[in-house]
Formats: sequence, C-alpha cells, structure tokens
Amino acid sequence: MVRRRGTYRIKIRDKQLICLFCQHDEFLHREVYMDLNPLEEPITEQLTLQTFSCTSCGDIRMFQEKNRFDHTLQQHVSIIEYTEVTKV
Repeated sequence: MVRRRGTYRIKIRDKQLICLFCQHDEFLHREVYMDLNPLEEPITEQLTLQTFSCTSCGDIRMFQEKNRFDHTLQQHVSIIEYTEVTKV
C-alpha cells in the first residue's frame, strides 16, 4: 500500500468528491493493490484502487485508477486530481 501524507480535496473526472454522509470535501488517501485471480486461473492483472477516507466522519470511498486522454496536453492523465489542503 502507498499512502499520500496530508489531507486532500479530490476531483474525479473534473467533479469534486463530496462525502455522501456529512458533505465534507477533505479526505485522507491510501492506494490499495489487489491481485485478480479469477477461478484459480493464473493472475492476469493487478487492480489498483484509490481509497479516500473522509476526515470528518471516516466514510471510505474507493475508485479504480484509470487514465483518460487529455487533448490539450496530448497525453494520458489520471482521472483523479489531488489538491493538498494546507491548514493555517
């Protein structure tokens, strides 16, 4: 597992992630790797999930790591954008 240190506001496909329970918009991040082994066949791929835990109520949301093609940059970029929240 990989963990980004800090608190983040998250956008997924250009939409702000908001907690469904408390409407808070700040999350802690953890990356989870799962090996897929369907019906005892050889492992064909690894699934990467981005896990976001609400800093207010603790609710956890998971999203699969995927890329999309950005026509402006002419390259593939993640569908997930992280903006670190700085506390003053």
